[in-house]
Amino acid sequence: MPPGWSGSTLKPDLTEATYREKSGTVRRAVLALVLPVCLTLSACMGGGSSAVSALAIDQTTTGSIAPLSAEGEVLSDETVIRDLVGNLSQDDLANSQPWSNSLTGSAGVITDMTILVDGERTCRLFRTTRHSFDGVALFNGRVCRRPDGGWDLVSLDRAEG
Repeated sequence: MPPGWSGSTLKPDLTEATYREKSGTVRRAVLALVLPVCLTLSACMGGGSSAVSALAIDQTTTGSIAPLSAEGEVLSDETVIRDLVGNLSQDDLANSQPWSNSLTGSAGVITDMTILVDGERTCRLFRTTRHSFDGVALFNGRVCRRPDGGWDLVSLDRAEG
């Protein structure tokens, strides 16, 4: 019977195994543990991702909705104000009218509405506040009726003071 083997079923007896036999078993055990870890890590790194590329900004566009610019927000608010002032009845012009724009989150109150006949055009003068992310501001505005019956916002200027 070879040295390091015992019994009739030939089981290895590691207590009597030589250093060379023990170190071979240890090497195989370490290799069995390290090899799967190395393969897993190399698969992660093989896709081009690394610690440096993980910190880079992804420039991929995933939607078709363009971000609203500050100018776009003002134009959107102007549209809401124009539509409200233009669609008010004669009786409603005497009352303050709140407005809000769900697209921009802005809101305000339209006051001091008066009618002005400018030649053949009828215009409505008004004042409004605008509460938005950049603060509260007061504006003077003017909408005038077009020949087709619609309304144009002729001016909406920040009030002085």
